[in-house]
Amino acid sequence: MSLTLTPSLGIAMAVLAGVALVLPACLGGERRRWAVAALLALVALAAPVGSGPAVAAALAWPTVVLAQLATALRAAGPVRSWTRRDVVHLVASVDALVAGCWFVLSRAGASPLGIHEPIVALTAVHFTYAGAAAVTLAGAAADAAPTRRALGTGAVALSAAAPALVASGFVTRSAVAQVGGAVVMTLGVWATAGMQLAEAHRTGPRVARLLLAVSALSVWAPMVLAVAWAAAQHAEVAALSIPDMIPTHGGLNAVGFVGCGLLARWVQRRPAADRTPRVRSPQVRPMSATP
Repeated sequence: MSLTLTPSLGIAMAVLAGVALVLPACLGGERRRWAVAALLALVALAAPVGSGPAVAAALAWPTVVLAQLATALRAAGPVRSWTRRDVVHLVASVDALVAGCWFVLSRAGASPLGIHEPIVALTAVHFTYAGAAAVTLAGAAADAAPTRRALGTGAVALSAAAPALVASGFVTRSAVAQVGGAVVMTLGVWATAGMQLAEAHRTGPRVARLLLAVSALSVWAPMVLAVAWAAAQHAEVAALSIPDMIPTHGGLNAVGFVGCGLLARWVQRRPAADRTPRVRSPQVRPMSATP
């Protein structure tokens, strides 16, 4: 018995992974809250579209994000004192909130601004991965490359601006906004990928370096597909259909770029002692905590 990855199943998997794993890694916060939000997202996906239970369960996502956004704003302090890390965290939080709100709209069966499914649900997915996760990875790459300040700032700025530009293209049906937004997003994640590749060649935990390399290499081709798809909405350009884009563009970006990238940062944050392989023989001890 084989499991076919339908667009609906692919979107559901991306939503659940986003709430359970991706957003906690980007925004932080209590794991219990995120676990409850992920469980309720599953309930929302299982309940009939437009039903009270579907909408009520879906509301857990934006509710948790609102709490995280309030915490982030208090921690950041006055606007004049915001650092780049503060900006990255706040932008990621806003993206996550937008994603949560569109998830609620999707489960309510709404068609806001004339936008229909599967684009409504994909907007929630997009603001999770291409929004919150992409800007978080850009910020982490910029922090790890202090000598490439211009590239780091550019990656953060492009990644922060791109989701709203792409969304405006869908709302206005503007080719400039939609294709331009896709290009801006592509440049942003490519800049992040370039910094990740450079970092992967430097010293650090081997596992983290490998994950950074996989993350960086995963994003190049999928973003070409994204630009082609955006252009195909306004001109005779060869592009994949949405059902084909979900496992290719979506899968490679979600698992490869975002998943491996966030996992690499988690490995780097672990204490060196925790990364040292355990030695079975009691007579042999590692000489250093560095792998």
